[in-house]
Amino acid sequence: MEKRLLEIEKNSGVDIFFACESGSRAWGFASPDSDFDVRFIYTHSIEWYMGVSEKRDTIDLMDGDFDAVGWELRKQLRLMKKSNVPALEHLFSPIIYKEDESLGELREIGLECFSSIACMYHYLSMSLKYLEKLEGDTMRLKDVFYALRTGLAGAWILEYKSMPPVVFSEMLSLTPDPVSDEIRNLMNLKATKNESYRHSRNELVLDFLTETIARNKEYAKSLPSGKPDSERIDHYLYKTVMS
Repeated sequence: MEKRLLEIEKNSGVDIFFACESGSRAWGFASPDSDFDVRFIYTHSIEWYMGVSEKRDTIDLMDGDFDAVGWELRKQLRLMKKSNVPALEHLFSPIIYKEDESLGELREIGLECFSSIACMYHYLSMSLKYLEKLEGDTMRLKDVFYALRTGLAGAWILEYKSMPPVVFSEMLSLTPDPVSDEIRNLMNLKATKNESYRHSRNELVLDFLTETIARNKEYAKSLPSGKPDSERIDHYLYKTVMS
């Protein structure tokens, strides 16, 4: 991974100061054929920031099972300020490939930007999307876990008014023991099956999921918004680019 990141820096003329794994490998329920979804944050030389015209602020690479997306720091901060879920989640990935010493402050800024209501509506829209895919006699385990992860993330926000854990299993404390046991069994099965694998319906898990999503939808409007500190965000951008 270090070699790949160095190649990106060289080919794109950027400085990568944070890189992590995202997606199912970071969430803890990857299948044998899951891609590596690498996400990174980078900066340019000071000259890049001096122009008045908008410039490309994203790097996208796809090479087999290696999927990498990078955001320029100013783009990353703008997304964080809006409580963009992927921008926040990446900072707390359990799989870190590269990390600058300034990431501690960036994570603090992320937590300040976290908006319970904005993130809830993101997770709610995703969980409803995947729930629709689970209406047949069989269900793709990938869809089950995407629905469960986003549904439980919403439940976590309702319960704690804080950013949900990236690692899926850390949210299973929100589930009754019988449901948690079934979910863990399905996780173990998913680890041995390709992403296209379909499983017979598990009514216990699906009933819990449906009830959880309905509750998230009912109470979403009552949640608070975030309190980003614009001055701190601007200062972080300035000192990081100038360093």
